Amino acid sequence: MLKRIWYRFFKIFIGTGLFFFFKKISVHNVGNIPKKGAILFVSNHKNALIDPLLIATTMPRTIHFLTRASAFKLKPVHWFLSTLNLIPIYRMRDGKETLAKNEAIFKTCYHILNKKGCLLIFPEGTHDIRRWVRPLSKGFTRITFGALAQNSDLKLHIVPIGLNYTNAAVFGERVSVYYGKPILANDYFDEEELNTSTQNLKAIVHEKLKELTTHIPVEKYEETITKLGAIDFLNPLIANELIQKLPNNNLEASITNTIFKKEPSMVWKTLRLGVAVNSFFPLLIYRIFLPKIEEIEFVSTTKFAIGLTAFPLFYTLQSLAIAHFFGWQYALFYLAASILSVLLLAKTK
Repeated sequence: MLKRIWYRFFKIFIGTGLFFFFKKISVHNVGNIPKKGAILFVSNHKNALIDPLLIATTMPRTIHFLTRASAFKLKPVHWFLSTLNLIPIYRMRDGKETLAKNEAIFKTCYHILNKKGCLLIFPEGTHDIRRWVRPLSKGFTRITFGALAQNSDLKLHIVPIGLNYTNAAVFGERVSVYYGKPILANDYFDEEELNTSTQNLKAIVHEKLKELTTHIPVEKYEETITKLGAIDFLNPLIANELIQKLPNNNLEASITNTIFKKEPSMVWKTLRLGVAVNSFFPLLIYRIFLPKIEEIEFVSTTKFAIGLTAFPLFYTLQSLAIAHFFGWQYALFYLAASILSVLLLAKTK
């Protein structure tokens, strides 16, 4: 009971942070998620920790997450992440000797699914900010078929998820979350032909992920991006149709669906300057961390983490200082103005 309350509290807390971080979060077809029963959610992976947070806060079901084991190295962190249903998964880069630990992790996953719970996995294995769905690893099929082999009465659905960003590394952008129709995994499970079952399930899931995500073949990625221009990448149905027409040099549809971005107004630029001055120390913390970010996919995660912690803490300390010298009325006004200015900065970009 306490764990459920803690999970819901954190879901609201993170959801509020994401509301402030993005200009708009569009959620599509959430009704495709079965209200009951075991579900394995599979998603494309573009934006490090932001991806699972968006999924967890935009769906009604409580989910468990498979997360890179490197995040669990410190015992206090391991305990904290475990309270939020995060489960470590070991990869070759963690050391070949650690892979044996995955046997216990798989058993935990089977147990969750057999209890008619929900599990989220990113079958591409790693993240990539580019707009394409990479080949899928077979880890999710092993979990799927392992759970079905353990319990022949289990009815297991796989729900594909497509995440699409206007600019995944930037504050105040837009994102769309598409929930696909559930796939009954039982229909693909043949214990006598496990290799064929694996290939068939990977193929259908990969195809569904490409339908829910703007997918640009990596072979001509830069060329295709240039030809497409500033189209609406948040709508994979339209974007993928335009991509299919490009080899035939049919650019008319691309021009029709181009999104013309307005230059930021002087009001917004003034607001940004005001927020920057008012948030000097939180932004200084980000500047210190910035050179240490080795992968662009972690830029938004770092910004979000600092925005969720350093900004509220700094504004609170500032408010306490103002209250001490000028009174609570001025302190509360300052705090409200600070929060509102950040919200306006994201929503009016």
